[in-house]
Amino acid sequence: MGNVLDNSLFVRNPKKFQELSQAATQFNSLYNGNNIIQDDIFSVLTNYAKKNQTSLELLRFPTKDDDFCALTCVQKGKIFVYVNAWLPLSNQIFAAAHELYHIWCFIEKTDESVLRKGSFLSAAVIDEGVTSQEDQEANAFAGILLAPSNALHEQMQIYGISKERQSLEDIIQLMAIFSMPYKAVLLRLFEEQYIDERAVRNFLNIEKDRLKKAIGYEPDAYRWQRRTPEMIQMGNLNQLMEQNAEFDLLTDTRATGDQNTLRQILQKYKNI
Repeated sequence: MGNVLDNSLFVRNPKKFQELSQAATQFNSLYNGNNIIQDDIFSVLTNYAKKNQTSLELLRFPTKDDDFCALTCVQKGKIFVYVNAWLPLSNQIFAAAHELYHIWCFIEKTDESVLRKGSFLSAAVIDEGVTSQEDQEANAFAGILLAPSNALHEQMQIYGISKERQSLEDIIQLMAIFSMPYKAVLLRLFEEQYIDERAVRNFLNIEKDRLKKAIGYEPDAYRWQRRTPEMIQMGNLNQLMEQNAEFDLLTDTRATGDQNTLRQILQKYKNI
């Protein structure tokens, strides 16, 4: 249970963590301002690509697999990002922020190593931590982006959450405020030195049933745990199909066939 701590960038490479902390803070000021991101992360992601003249398609639809979080790849110069809408919303948000780091590296650093071969994000990478440098960095970037230092400090003051000793209810309150998974919140508190290693490990050892029950008592936290199988976002596919029809770029038979295929795909996901 403690792997998320042991394999964190903060523990493994403190110097790199500090560099990323500065980068994430600067990114936030440029593309988000002072807002707590929550589910605006999807707009932040697409806006970032747009402002950097990079073609990006964001896809969200349900794949009934709790281990499959997200996938990012580059095809013919266009970035495709898929986030699994079957997951609890807080996991989707963290997954999008994680993938945003890989996209940031691709655009800002012209680092094509991850996206050229594809970035596959599994639940284990979020829940248990990873040993790969790229994913450690992406998890750290995502956590700082979603719960910046200043906002974390401010919200703890507003809600009367002690910086010396937190209860399980306090952790769940922070999950609700920042729309983040449980372990990601614990790691951010540890990174900001609001909680020590022993307390983190105690929280990590809480039984899943007890944690689920406690989250259920907090409506604001519980709503970020809901799954969104109704979410079907197919990028700009509909727009492209309408343009094909408007400018007679395809034969009537092909256009009709494409529309029928899309309806069948959408119906499949609506029935999940």
